[in-house]
Amino acid sequence: MKLAAVLLLFATEALVAQGGSGATPDPAATGQTATGQAAPGGGAKTASEPALLADDPAPLLGCTVADTISRFGAPDSVYAVRGPESWQDDVAFAYDSGFTFFLYGDRLWQLRLTPPYAGSIYGLFLGDASDKVLSSLGQPYERQADALVYRMPYKGYPVELKLVFDQDRLVDVYLYRADF
Repeated sequence: MKLAAVLLLFATEALVAQGGSGATPDPAATGQTATGQAAPGGGAKTASEPALLADDPAPLLGCTVADTISRFGAPDSVYAVRGPESWQDDVAFAYDSGFTFFLYGDRLWQLRLTPPYAGSIYGLFLGDASDKVLSSLGQPYERQADALVYRMPYKGYPVELKLVFDQDRLVDVYLYRADF
């Protein structure tokens, strides 16, 4: 809990140092989504529209804490994720629109999409059936009891996509650096 509070304080100080107020920026004022892309329909984003990531969010892997907050604003919640070993501990930035960023040290190494996330990732949406995944992405690198794991295009480091299913429906997505 202390780590999350310190990280949030650091992030707020970074925004203030960059001339921000520490508050979540309002993308609607610029007609952009939280990712900096034009809002759907070409108009200004309304407060009710959730933030969406690019269909290929792999370029976000490796972003610094300051980059992450400047692009997406302050997270709606921050929490620590304990790993089996201390070097596997992460800080998670969770956003109400359904995505979570996992940071180790000062870098984003994994992202997660869960309901109510409404965007696509590699053309897939939460709720899609496994047959759509297989027809879109082909055969996976690894099959698990409730998940498919794909190796994605190399980004200077290996990237994997883990798609988790419940009753043959996509319910959880992880995109991560496989060398981390």
